[in-house]
Amino acid sequence: MTQIDASAPPRKVQLEDIPVKPGMTKEELAVVFDVTDHPINERSAIKLDLYFNALAYANNQGLSLEKTSCLLAIFKATHDKSMAERMTIEKSFGFFKLLALQSSVHRPPYSLGILNFAEMKDMTEYALSTYFRYYKLYQYAFTDLVRMDVRPAAPVLETPGASAFASLGVAYPKEEWAEKQKELAERAAEAKAREDEEEAAIEEAEREAMLKAEYEAAIPSEVTTKVEAALAASMVAMKEQLEERFAAQEQALLAKIAALGG
Repeated sequence: MTQIDASAPPRKVQLEDIPVKPGMTKEELAVVFDVTDHPINERSAIKLDLYFNALAYANNQGLSLEKTSCLLAIFKATHDKSMAERMTIEKSFGFFKLLALQSSVHRPPYSLGILNFAEMKDMTEYALSTYFRYYKLYQYAFTDLVRMDVRPAAPVLETPGASAFASLGVAYPKEEWAEKQKELAERAAEAKAREDEEEAAIEEAEREAMLKAEYEAAIPSEVTTKVEAALAASMVAMKEQLEERFAAQEQALLAKIAALGG
């Protein structure tokens, strides 16, 4: 893949440089992705099939080695992050779309225009019809099984001694006892309400932090820098044209995602 200056700011998501060569076999690809145990490891076999099918797609499309490497890196990054973080299909596709856009607009060092718009669109259609079509099966295959053993135990009954009961000499009258019980119940209710408020505040803070993180992650890094001011007018026009064309495709893609998620 195209190399960039190591001193430059990193891209939004740094992709791996996948070494590929013409006529690559399945076993050679297994070595590249470190899944040589695929004959005895079902998860390794599933990942190898995913990458080998993506390689076959790239060859059928006539993509160059650089573009093939980029395509494989996008699929690997999407699969690894989606399974590790147990993403929903919507979040997984959003991450895939971010990588696709990042690899189709040439704005070094923030993004590299390795794929053109048509290739990015075809790759997205391929991902929808393969990986995301069977996304729930991938989730099932890569979710660890948790087994819990429950054993019944005989209850232990202890008889309290005489000292456990208050002397009748210090017993409360019925009305005073009822008043104290009411006071205790009110204190317990107040404590429960405070706990609920604290939990709600924590949950709201976590939700806001998550929404903020997702929002910031969805914003191209060049928007948050001063590079935009220095870009040539031709580059700005290219970005606007690409975003307009991609927006027209996004509604159709999201509709397909919704249908697959159902």
